[in-house]
Amino acid sequence: MLDWLGSVYVRKRTPTRVELQLTRATSWTGWAIAAVGFGLVTLTPLWAWVVGVLLVGVGVLLGTLRRTLVFDRDDGLLRVEQRVLGIRRRSAVPLFHLRQVVVAMRHRGTYVAYVERRVGDAIHLDEARQAAPLLALADAISEVAELRRVFDATSRIAD
Repeated sequence: MLDWLGSVYVRKRTPTRVELQLTRATSWTGWAIAAVGFGLVTLTPLWAWVVGVLLVGVGVLLGTLRRTLVFDRDDGLLRVEQRVLGIRRRSAVPLFHLRQVVVAMRHRGTYVAYVERRVGDAIHLDEARQAAPLLALADAISEVAELRRVFDATSRIAD
């Protein structure tokens, strides 16, 4: 139902570079949740105040969340930049440390796309109820980064 929330899209693409970014719907939804929470904080009952403070916190986190992934074949790097509450976290992963781009089905009927690394945890890209947008994303990454694309519909991923 909320597939669009936190979805990644291809912002720019050249033959040697692809730039992925979170959609603006994530930010808009976050600020809308914060506004609803602020409205609940102004109400009298204690439960409304507690729920309102929680909603404001979650909304501000979502509203300030920014994530960019840049696969650059010329530089030989995957650059990941993530901002939450104005705090920036950057990392760079050499492309030769990446093994493959995977689109896999979970047992709940959703699909997940991630980049598998040779050493370390996978880099999560996106989730969706339909595989087609994730396969298009995986194709763009695999062409630029020269990685193998794998589609696994056997639902072996544990939650």
